[in-house]
Amino acid sequence: MSDDFFAGKFPRGWFGVLFSEELKVGQVKSLRYFDKELVAFRGENGAVAILDAFCPHLGAHLGDGKCEGNSIVCPFHAWKFSQSGQCVDVPYAKRIPLKAQQGALRTYHVREINQIVHLWFDVEGGGPTWEVPVDDSMNDDLNWSKWYFKRWRVRTQGKEIIENLVDTPHFTYVHGSPIEEITVDFNGHVASQTSVIGGHATLGDKLVTRATYFGPGVQHVTMNGTYASAQVNIHTPIDTEHVDVCYGIKIQRDPTLADTDDIAREYARFAHEAFDQDVVIWQRKIYRPAPLLCDGDGPLFQLRHWYRQFFSETDAAQSIAK
Repeated sequence: MSDDFFAGKFPRGWFGVLFSEELKVGQVKSLRYFDKELVAFRGENGAVAILDAFCPHLGAHLGDGKCEGNSIVCPFHAWKFSQSGQCVDVPYAKRIPLKAQQGALRTYHVREINQIVHLWFDVEGGGPTWEVPVDDSMNDDLNWSKWYFKRWRVRTQGKEIIENLVDTPHFTYVHGSPIEEITVDFNGHVASQTSVIGGHATLGDKLVTRATYFGPGVQHVTMNGTYASAQVNIHTPIDTEHVDVCYGIKIQRDPTLADTDDIAREYARFAHEAFDQDVVIWQRKIYRPAPLLCDGDGPLFQLRHWYRQFFSETDAAQSIAK
């Protein structure tokens, strides 16, 4: 038996699965997270629903269907399902089966905030026990640029990604930007780092950052460098071996500059290149449940203890598909 407590498990919490701009009104999008096929659609009411993807009738994938009003229509026999997973129409039947009326498709809790669609996942089926906070700078504030984001499909797990929060030395040896000051705090489902970084050739001579995890998969970052920026690091398990990692950034507008969006696009390119440096490491490294550490390493075991709260003591990969 593995001595890695996190192996083969998915954490419980909020996970960013789409930026709002990726799902227009009337659009349907297939998703694959937590070893499950899911479907997202945005009704004419503007609300986003996420359901299990396979029709309970004969198993067609609803991602191949279409959105009508506030419902999704199966591509196979045109069964229609509401945003709450209930069958509301079978066009060739005199009555809808009772089980279908009551809700034949599993639905997921969704929060669309900060221009990001968040999904709550709990292998045991529990509902949300905390919320991701609304950040005015991350919303549709005209004083800030749009989101510029990039996705990676990485052969790793979230347990590797979160360790950057406390891994002070890697900022020097991976990114060439040494941390001069750092404070790390753990408080319930929140873990945060406040730091002063010794500079980056493009992002700024001295970077003052605050990086905060709200649960296991959503990190908000504020950075004051060449420009004030708001950033998100959202990583969501695809299966027990791969993670969808997305890094987004927007910058505060300078009213004296006419080309803020061009600057934001270029600023984001450099930020994504820096994140690429981490991705290269994650793709090929292994996880050490009992690493050999030295006195210059950060509070790694404290972080792992914090992260452990989001996992069931007993669930395994096999139970997730049930």
